[in-house]
This record gives sequence, structure tokens and C-alpha cells, in this order.
Amino acid sequence: MSETKELKKEWDVVSDKKPTLPHAALEEHTYQKLHEDINTGHYAGTYGSHHAAYHALAAIRAKVDMKEFHKKRSPDEFYVEALDSHLQRESTRRRWKHIATMDPLGMYSQPPTISATTANMDIPELKDTLDRDGEIVDQDGFIACVKCAVDYVWNIPAVAERLGMDESVMRQALADYTQNERLRDPQYKTYLPPVGGITVYFFGDITKLAYRSTEVALRCHDACCGSDVFGTDICTCRPYLIYAVQEAVKVAQRGGVGLIVYFQKEGRSLGEVTKFRVYNARKRQAGGDTAENYFYVTESIAGIRDARFQELMPDVLLWLGIERIDWLLSMSADKYDGITSMGIEVMQRVSLPDVWVPKGATVEISAKIASGYHSESVDSHKVIGDLRSLEMIRERCGQIYDLALQGKSHHFSVDLSKMDDVTDYVLKLTKQSYPDVSTIPYHSRWSQFDQKSVDEVRQLWKDEYGLDDKEVARRLIDLVTVSVLMDAGAGVQWKYIDANGKEQTRSEGLAIATMDMFKSGAFSSDISVPHRVNSHGLKALTQKQLATGMQVSSSNPMVGLEGRFGLLQRLGAALDAHPEYFGKEVARPGNVVDYLLRNAKDGRVSIRLLWRAVIEGLESIWPENHAGVRRGDVWVYTALKKVGQAASDMVPFHKLSQWLTYSLLAPLESVGLQFDDMNLMTGLAEYRNGGLFVDLGVISPKDSHAFEMEYDIGSELVVEWRALTVVLLDQLAASMRKKLNLTEEQLPLAKVLQGGSWAAGRIVANEKRHSRSSPITVRSDGTVF
Repeated sequence: MSETKELKKEWDVVSDKKPTLPHAALEEHTYQKLHEDINTGHYAGTYGSHHAAYHALAAIRAKVDMKEFHKKRSPDEFYVEALDSHLQRESTRRRWKHIATMDPLGMYSQPPTISATTANMDIPELKDTLDRDGEIVDQDGFIACVKCAVDYVWNIPAVAERLGMDESVMRQALADYTQNERLRDPQYKTYLPPVGGITVYFFGDITKLAYRSTEVALRCHDACCGSDVFGTDICTCRPYLIYAVQEAVKVAQRGGVGLIVYFQKEGRSLGEVTKFRVYNARKRQAGGDTAENYFYVTESIAGIRDARFQELMPDVLLWLGIERIDWLLSMSADKYDGITSMGIEVMQRVSLPDVWVPKGATVEISAKIASGYHSESVDSHKVIGDLRSLEMIRERCGQIYDLALQGKSHHFSVDLSKMDDVTDYVLKLTKQSYPDVSTIPYHSRWSQFDQKSVDEVRQLWKDEYGLDDKEVARRLIDLVTVSVLMDAGAGVQWKYIDANGKEQTRSEGLAIATMDMFKSGAFSSDISVPHRVNSHGLKALTQKQLATGMQVSSSNPMVGLEGRFGLLQRLGAALDAHPEYFGKEVARPGNVVDYLLRNAKDGRVSIRLLWRAVIEGLESIWPENHAGVRRGDVWVYTALKKVGQAASDMVPFHKLSQWLTYSLLAPLESVGLQFDDMNLMTGLAEYRNGGLFVDLGVISPKDSHAFEMEYDIGSELVVEWRALTVVLLDQLAASMRKKLNLTEEQLPLAKVLQGGSWAAGRIVANEKRHSRSSPITVRSDGTVF
């Protein structure tokens, strides 16, 4: 007993050590030597791992020397050509020297420790959810995949160094627990542990993993027979596995590669017997099963909470040459840390959507989230309120900016020495467009309309319809609301031909197209009042009508048409759901005029009041993210995570909501309203403002290949870029005011943007790229960026 306590004390000390790359132990005992040990039989352990005992008995019955037979390679064997080709690449092998737990050449060894084959996967839950494209998913709903089995081959010195353990202490413990005396002998550096291995399931073209531009989805899944196979509901294992397969297949269908890496680590490597004992203890404890006691009960039964050592898990990813994961389908903090500690970038983590969580698994999922697992669900009204607030945008963006200044940001560096040049450049453009800076309007959607058309409509409403100023303002708000929500990147191919036969593109094209649809009555349910947007009109609109109005065709495609249509449909429902902002009898955006006038004091009102109508009243229009959460333009940045503090890693931007708020100011001021607290509004975190700082060298990607890749809007690289943009826009505004000797009231941020940073970003983009696109390519669904 005392020896065990002493040994545990040593483990506690050595486990505090942090692994470093490259490993000195790996330089001593290379993977080539590891491979040679397998071929010559110079290793501790037994081939066949946990099947070895069966092999021994089978050898007696069959009168076959299984040890020798395992060394034979049949001429009927073949390699999966795509995997073989990928493994032969020098770029794939670049980080094999860091692998500690497998033989990277195991597919070619005698006996082999890696083997792959092709298969078709039949998952009932996904039969009706996946697109049957005929390539990844056939017409019967079967999913084409490659599956690769890997047996562990441990490099003992390297494993000890990776885990921060003294090698002699580790050898002693392994020998004691496995009764394998050869492990005590330091001449045996290669070990075949008696544990289950790994199976990797690939969806898509494996050879694409060689390119950093390839979109990759990954789930590292630890086996759970009860859930994975039999569907028992006390945990989330099968739901997460099926959900991950679904998302991995979708990525493959977009031209990327999806992977499920399945580890035989039943019950956190404690085994099913221990796991079932823990289940019983949890269910029968006083007070019933609770999230608070979830991990303590495991510890009381097993002595430890977890025996998986996720630090060893990423070796299979190093073997495949993976350097970047776009979608990590895992909530585990340990897995995330294990992957990123090996220099693999994780761009975005995807939680299991709440609708996939079985009723019996709520205790487990709650306990894991409380312990630091990643989650995108927020139940606290206070936290939700904080994420909606304008103050939180600057606070969270500032935290990321501080990390960048300290050199701790993941994706970008900041060079403030170039900010003065950016200020001079933006100032020069501002003076060219607005010689008298006092005439600069607010940055808003109105600057992108055909002003003559807007003036004609306003005159029509006053002269022929006899409308008063309030109704004119209501209609202008109707128009600009729809137009703003349609204003996300339409793609470089889309164009719009206006009434004069002139070709319009990008934001201006979208503005004019929505104006024409508005004038035609496309958004109104009342043909007698066509120049209006109301809830019934929006809900009656069809995607075909929207496509026709936007002049979308096979030769004139628009990025995110479906997303825009969904947004307008949800806008109709949101207007009906919030009569306090948008009216009861005829729900329309323009009724926000009446809401503000009711709450104004002497014609003055805080911007917070308008912001509340926008952020709360329209919150339901935003699509759900991958975790099934509808939160709008709020994203996760893992480096900000604080265990026990809900949503501490969430970064709000609310770009379209702020763009809409800025665009509502002019019509609202036309009815005599004046807004206080305008300093709370932030710069818009979008590709023109952000592109300006990248193109002029203030923000520089740490990865030289960053400009070659495409990113999802929720990628942590994009989150970091946008956060830096928000902070730098504040600094740009302050610098411009100083050079012009103006106050914040005389030159507010909204005018700096218009004067302005947005125009400068577009001009620089035109100079640097023929496509005039953003320097960072973002995958758009037409609803955010």
C-alpha cells in the first residue's frame, strides 16, 4: 500500500511537466527505428493487443504458429490507393517524427499494424437528412467511406516525454499493471499495449488532406458500446457520433474531407464493468443523479475520473499530415487542448445541438459543460442580455486585441506602427469626398441607393399620396430594413441591371434591386399600398419571386439566395411576434417610429432604446448555428474561455443589426428625434473595414497560407480578424479627430466609417485584387458578412 502511495506521489509530480516539440526522445528513437522493431520482433507486448489470448488458443486448435503467420503478407492484399498515395507524400510525413503512439509505416510492416478498406455506411437516422448526390451518398442513402484500422505501437521514451512522466516510473507502473516484465528493460523501447486501437472513417477524397486549403471536419470519438450500438440514453455518445457523421459528410459534399476517428476507450478507458458500477452509484445516490456529483461518483468507484490521456490522441492526425481543422465536432476541453498542443489549428468547435441530447443524458451534458466542456447554449437571461449589449462588443473585442498585442493571438499579428499611414490614407479620401467634414452623413444603407430614386419616391408619397412626415419615415424604414437585411456578399458573379440599363454589383446592386422590388409591392400584402413592408407580405413572398426580383439565374448566380429568403420569411414572423415595437394591426418595421416617439423625452432618446427594438425585436430572424442556437452575429473564441463563467468565450459583433441601426437614424431624425449615447455604437466588423487593415499591413496573418483558404463566418480566424477590426476602427477615429482637431461629437464613428474607412477598404481591394474581393475569403450564406 505504501509503495502505491509513493508511486502515486511521483506521478503527481511528474505529470505537471509540459510536453515540448520536437521531442528529444523521438530524436533518439525515431519512427523508422520503431518500424524496424516491429519487423524484427524487438518489442514488449503482443501482436494483436486485446485479441492476443484468442490468438494463442486458436493457434493450438489450428496447429498454426500465429506469430509467424502474422508476418506474411498475402498477394491478395491491396492498399486503398488514395490513402497510400497520401501517405507517400513528403508533406504528409513532415510531422511523423513527433508521433509517439503508432507506427506511421504500419500499413507496410510485417506484421502490419495499419490496414484500410472501402465500405458503404448505412445509418438509419441520416437516411432522410443527407443530400443523395450520387458520389458521397448514393441514391439509396448509403454513405461511401474509407475505413482504416490502426493498432497502437508505443514509443516508450516518447510517450513518457509527451505525458511529462519519468520513463523509469512509467515503465514500473506499466509492468506492474500488465505483468509484462519486459517493460522494465530499457532496451525495449517499442511497446504494443494490450488495448483497443483506432478506426478512422474518411468521407471525401483523402488526397485532398495534403492541401491546407481543404475544408476538414473532425470528430474524435471514444467508444461507448451501450450508446453507439444499442442506443441507451444515459449519455450523448451515439447522438454526437451520428450528428458528426452528418456534418462530416456535408463537408465532403462541399469538396472537403470529413473524418471520424473512433477510439476503443470504453468508459473513459475504465471499461464497461466500471462504467456500469458508476451508473448504478449515480442512480442510487441520495438525491438522485445530479450534474454536481457526476465526476465525483466516477472517482469514488474508479479512483480517478478519466484514464484516456487525450495528450496522446492527436498522433493519428499527425500521421495524416493534418494541420488545420475547420470543424471540430467535440465539446471536450481535453481533446481540444490535446489537438492544439500539437500545433494543429482548430478554426471552429461545434457543440452537440440540444435537440440531439437524449432526456436521460441531461445530467451528463450539464456536468461536462460545468467542468469546462465547450457549449454554445446559454440559459441565463443576464448572459443573453450581456451578449445583446453594445458594451459587450467592445469588451470582448478588446480582450482579443490585448492578446494580439501580447503576441498570444492565434491567427494575426498587429503592427501599430502602420496605423498613422492608414489614418492619413483614410483622411485623404474623406477630404476628397467631403471637403467640409461637417457634411459627412452617417454611414448607412442610404449612401448605396440611387438618391434620385429615393427622392422621387418621397416626393410621390408627399405630393400624390399626401402622407405626413411620420408615414414617410415609416416607409423609409420599411424599405431600408429589408435592404439592409439583404446586404450580405452576393458573390463576384452576380449583377443587377437597373431601369436605365446600367449594370450594378455588390452592395449598390443589392440596394437598387431591393428598391425596385419595394416599389413593385413585392413586400406588401396590400396592392392598394404597395410601397410598404408588412409581415403578411413578407410571409407570402416566394423564393422564386425573390430570385426574379434579384434577376438571379443560372448565368447570374447569387451567393446565399436561400439564406436571404429565409431571413425575409423570419422577419415576417418577428414583426408579428413583437407588437410593442412593430405594431399590432399591421406589423411593419416602420412602426418603430411610433415606439420611439412614445418613449422620447423632449424629442431625445437613447440609442439603447432603438438598439433594443433591433436586437430583441429581430433576434428570431437569424438562422440557427451548427449547435442549433439562434444567437445572431455572436461567435466563439476559445482563448477567452473561463471555466465556470458562462459564455465567457463568446464574442458579439451584431454587424447587420448595427448596420440597420445606423441606417434607421436619418428617417428617425426627420421626425424630430435626437439620439444620445451614440458613442456606444461600434465600427462594423465586415470585410471592407477589416480588409483595409489587412491590405495596409496593420493586421497580418501568422499563417502565410491564410490568403489561399476559405473560412466559415464562425471560424476563430475570422472572429479574431473582426475583433481586431472593431478596436482598430476606434483608434482610427480617434487619430482622425486629433489630426482634424475635432471632438467625438463633431466627428462620430458613424461618419468616420462613411468618410471613410469603408470606402478606403474598397479602393485598396480594387488596387490589390482583380476580383476586388476581401483579402480573407469568407464562406457566406447571405445573412451575416
